[in-house]
Amino acid sequence: MSAQNKISLFSQSLFALNLEEAIKTTVLAGYPAIELACFGHHFNMETARKEADRIAVLIREAGLTVSALSLFNNFTDPQCFEEQIQAVETYLRLAPLFGTKLLKMTPGAPASAQATEVHWNCIKEALKHLIPMAEKFDVLLAFETHMRQLTDTLASSKRLLEMADSNRIGLTVDFSNMAFAGETMPCVMDAFRGRIYNTHLKNGYIDKAGGWHFQALNEGYVDYSELLRMLRGAEYGGYFTIECLGPAAKEQPVATAIRDLKILKQYLALT
Repeated sequence: MSAQNKISLFSQSLFALNLEEAIKTTVLAGYPAIELACFGHHFNMETARKEADRIAVLIREAGLTVSALSLFNNFTDPQCFEEQIQAVETYLRLAPLFGTKLLKMTPGAPASAQATEVHWNCIKEALKHLIPMAEKFDVLLAFETHMRQLTDTLASSKRLLEMADSNRIGLTVDFSNMAFAGETMPCVMDAFRGRIYNTHLKNGYIDKAGGWHFQALNEGYVDYSELLRMLRGAEYGGYFTIECLGPAAKEQPVATAIRDLKILKQYLALT
């Protein structure tokens, strides 16, 4: 597998299962790597503090690579700011144990359209802490383009990158989230070229009432056959991480993960 064909499964896709089952299922579904959800009932803070060594052994014995430790942060709430910074440091210290140099992050709510300068100043303050920490532990921090968070549009994600002023900070680009925000893939690629450190691949559409609907990887707003060609042209060398959401992932998590992996491999074979 070439550097541009690295495939991973976001363990949130398997939240219907506990973490040990999710690790085993990732292998059975045919994935070589896992992005470890550091929230919910998977590799949350309590598990990270008490069972990190055991989980790392389980992953290694399963033959999996950890593509990223995936955090769900909330830096925009001053009341939990220090707690959030400490959580990042905890997972940064664990990154070598899991053999990864990437933490996926989120900035926090609200959506950029409702954000004030107070929210953006919180991010600015967070970056003052995060950049030196990332340098100390030699890890990249990749903020996700996430709906209902500060980085929910192309413009707001660019603003965060410009505030960072460090290549330690980049993006986990969720292309479906960008499409849900009305962004076009050529514009996304042009805006984020060189700062895409990780990807989340899913697909779907928004109904007239604004509801989100998640479908198979080849059904929805994003044309992944074209997008993968653009990523190759941009010499993207990170992981293609599949994220399965919606009823199918809850009711048939294994079959859904297998389905989207098969589709992704078909696309990759054509690019």
